[in-house]
Amino acid sequence: MANAEHVTAGDVHLMQRLAQRVAADRPDLVDIDASYGESAWNRGRGQAGDGASRRRRMWFSGEGPVAWGRARLPRRVRRSDGAVQDITGAYLACRIHPGHAGLVDDVIDWYDHAAAGIERTVLPGAADQYAQRRWRRAAT
Repeated sequence: MANAEHVTAGDVHLMQRLAQRVAADRPDLVDIDASYGESAWNRGRGQAGDGASRRRRMWFSGEGPVAWGRARLPRRVRRSDGAVQDITGAYLACRIHPGHAGLVDDVIDWYDHAAAGIERTVLPGAADQYAQRRWRRAAT
């Protein structure tokens, strides 16, 4: 099962739950974009001002989350010095439980659709060789 919408506080709890499971099962797959603390930080930082530029999708098995993707779409940001900057590309942070690695293709398809026609960036974790191969294949 999957769903897609804006990131909510409830989503953060589910994202953190998955981050804990991945850290317990495969600590080598923990990365900065999808760690327990980073999930809350990214959701809270600027959510009120640019929430419309954030999309997420979550995949479930039974009652628990097994994968999620959080896309940051083009937006205008105000920097700490007061300057305004237009961000024209999209960036994806995602987490997929290693027991459901095949979902990486679903995450790729969702991101391609969510950010269609926009320059897209994703940085799969260095230890996740399977995801790296799938993302490289999708880029060609």
